[in-house]
Amino acid sequence: MFRWFAAKFIRDWDKTDQPQVRMAYGQMASALSICSNVVLCAVKLAAGLAAGSVAVVADGVNNLSDAASNIIGFLGFRLGARPADAEHPYGHGRYEYLAGLMVAVLILVAGVELLRSSVQRVLHPAAPEFSWAMAAALAASILVKLWMMAFNLEAGRRIGSRTLAATAMDSRNDAIATSVVLVGMAAARFTGRDLDGWLGIGVAAFVLYSGFDLVRDTIDPLVGRKPAPEVIESIRARIMACPGVLSTHDLMLHDYGPGQRFASAHVEMAEEEGLTACHAALVALSREFLEKDGLHIVFQLDPVSGADTEENRLRRHLAERLRLIDERVTVHDLSLAREGGVLWVRFDCYIPADVAIPEGELRRMLERMVRERYPDAACRVTIDRDYMAPPH
Repeated sequence: MFRWFAAKFIRDWDKTDQPQVRMAYGQMASALSICSNVVLCAVKLAAGLAAGSVAVVADGVNNLSDAASNIIGFLGFRLGARPADAEHPYGHGRYEYLAGLMVAVLILVAGVELLRSSVQRVLHPAAPEFSWAMAAALAASILVKLWMMAFNLEAGRRIGSRTLAATAMDSRNDAIATSVVLVGMAAARFTGRDLDGWLGIGVAAFVLYSGFDLVRDTIDPLVGRKPAPEVIESIRARIMACPGVLSTHDLMLHDYGPGQRFASAHVEMAEEEGLTACHAALVALSREFLEKDGLHIVFQLDPVSGADTEENRLRRHLAERLRLIDERVTVHDLSLAREGGVLWVRFDCYIPADVAIPEGELRRMLERMVRERYPDAACRVTIDRDYMAPPH
């Protein structure tokens, strides 16, 4: 059914890497969710008021808040698809992340309201009236919400949308909440025990837990979450596969919204290859990343001499000593220069985040290692912590 909807309402529906197609997916899923939630809200409010069930009424109000969150998602996709302009050179893709955050906040608001009304029902119990018609309406609502969950999950998977993923989880929460309400009504009907309020508290706790989880997931890309290791490893492997590349380090990846990723990396190449040849290879590599992955990547060329120089001898000396601490601790961008009669040794040292050595202590260790070969040298060491991936 998803393929039918996509092919029916979206031009070039299979080209999900195109911004306009991506926006169309998001708007289609949001529009279907808006219509479904409005209808469910009307049905549940009518049934809940007729039966005097606070849980059913709260469930209907929750559907109304879901419709509002779907409208926010709809606007988020539309705003996020706007092209870059003079004031926003990196595009507007983060509007979609903001929309996802607002959806998550609305889920929290709905959870708080459901908790409040459920506590009131526990303090002032009033058993709801049971009817088979209302039970059938709630059962149909559960099926609709499960369909909405599957639809939004598939749409979110196709375009990599956190907003649609949050919407799908909200639909799942609604299906669980309505199921609990139905169980409570059946318990009151066949056992005479009023569980309406207590079941509502349980559902509210679940909704609040899901809401906090979604808030965390949608805030992460806004504040700069570290990309998945497999993404970084894939980029690193492709850089290392480029002819002439000896090593790469200081890889940084910036996310400005879906389809708007920018990266930078230092690349070591043999200076004997020639500046023109190295530059041409890196230009071709950056063009390949842009065309195949939509990733804008900038390389800084670090020429490395293969000759038996003082720098290379010192680099090997440091590498041997650092290997005793941790094989992943490495040095790069090493240079020796005499200034005013003083030999200055400058280099960067990469240390993984899980290596528990204070930076001050590591600097002192590195300075001692340098002075084993150059007793009067002055050192300037820059510590590289774990941005994205270690040097290779």
